[in-house]
Amino acid sequence: MMKAVIFDIGHTLVHYNSPLNWQALYPAAIKNTMDVCNIPYTKEADKNAQIILTKYNTRVNYREHEVSSDTIFSEILDAWQVRAEYLQPAKQAFYGYFQQGVKCYEDTVFVLQQLKDKGIKIGILTDVAYGMDNSYVTGDLATIEKYIDIYLTSNDVGYRKPNATGYMMLQKAFDIPCSQIAFVGDEEKDIVGANNVGMVSVLVNRSDEAKDFSQNHTINSLTEILTIAAKGSIT
Repeated sequence: MMKAVIFDIGHTLVHYNSPLNWQALYPAAIKNTMDVCNIPYTKEADKNAQIILTKYNTRVNYREHEVSSDTIFSEILDAWQVRAEYLQPAKQAFYGYFQQGVKCYEDTVFVLQQLKDKGIKIGILTDVAYGMDNSYVTGDLATIEKYIDIYLTSNDVGYRKPNATGYMMLQKAFDIPCSQIAFVGDEEKDIVGANNVGMVSVLVNRSDEAKDFSQNHTINSLTEILTIAAKGSIT
């Protein structure tokens, strides 16, 4: 039996209505942010914010190291010539726009409960968008946090997947060999990172599109991880 299972969050345990790349939704999110902060909307302010957000958009400009939300939004407020006291309201308004309608998949709680009952450790390793503070991310996990033994975001790690740092931080914390840890995610970077450190890589693919990232296993629902965990091997 696997001794630990590590999960990604977005589109693995939790469903988000937003696409992976938020770029198309920038105008609405920026307008919401400016309204909440009582900042007058102008096309120039919108353009300046979009330029900065695109610079830090990892779906457009790949980076391995993480950048804090304070860095990103301080840069936006400076471009808007707005006082720093608006930093927290601006972040909350922006991230809140994309967190509307967030919910766990129907099989999430059941699977986590089953793993917990079997004595299998449960970890989280997730990359955050635009340096999103952990306090916002944990709100998406309110219904399942009691099942999670260790929770790490790219803010905690300092690097984004597939960098090995986060994977190995969890391995060290669990004190379990990588070969007895499964990593479950929905993207190529999840699989590449897991393979690179010798964890059992599991791609959750809820679409009809064939995806080959050299994963050890492909599952269509989370419940299938229970069989893989019970077998305790790559094959």
